[in-house]
Amino acid sequence: MKADDSATDRIRDKVLDGVDLAATFVLATECALKGVQADLDLFGILVLSFVGSVGGAVIRDLLLGEHPPAPFRDWRYAALAVAATLGVITASLMLGHVGDFTPPLAVDVFEAVGLALAAVAGARKSLDYKLNSAAVVVIATVNGCGGGMLRDVLTARVPSVLHEDFYATAAVAGAILLVLLVRRFEVRQDVAEPIAGVTIFALRTAALIGEWRLPHLR
Repeated sequence: MKADDSATDRIRDKVLDGVDLAATFVLATECALKGVQADLDLFGILVLSFVGSVGGAVIRDLLLGEHPPAPFRDWRYAALAVAATLGVITASLMLGHVGDFTPPLAVDVFEAVGLALAAVAGARKSLDYKLNSAAVVVIATVNGCGGGMLRDVLTARVPSVLHEDFYATAAVAGAILLVLLVRRFEVRQDVAEPIAGVTIFALRTAALIGEWRLPHLR
């Protein structure tokens, strides 16, 4: 019983909480901006912000067998989503329709920050569960991209992960790098994680600016 308690404490460490919550706030802000651009009403923006910001973490925890998932146990996830949404709405009321003067590229680059944070959170939690390397990469990718997929479905768009090649690919590459650094080269996890996060952000941003694409059939 004590061993189980120790494992639980390790999995719910403060660093993981911090990265997870930071990802939630960044993604909630980005989703709220997308909601404004999609001309949703106030409730719709709030729903999109919450679902898009915690969706990846919910799917991750369900895959790991945690019930209920962290966003439903910890009030801070919902509070951050609401705070981010209120910030975007307030900016719209004070400055005008933020969707009109927020460059899409800037929003996508901002989302890349959330993608990196969420993917690292998923990898960290998977490593704490001592999953095999392939599972770590899969869950990190799901954690990073899951919320964005749900956001796109709710706004009737083809999910970015299916047509923006260096969206999921960036998360996969960063997760693989993290696993290699920790398990192959025995780099400390708290050193490897920032390296992987920066790599994900850099790849995604470079792909957005350079319009990188993987080969298509036509």
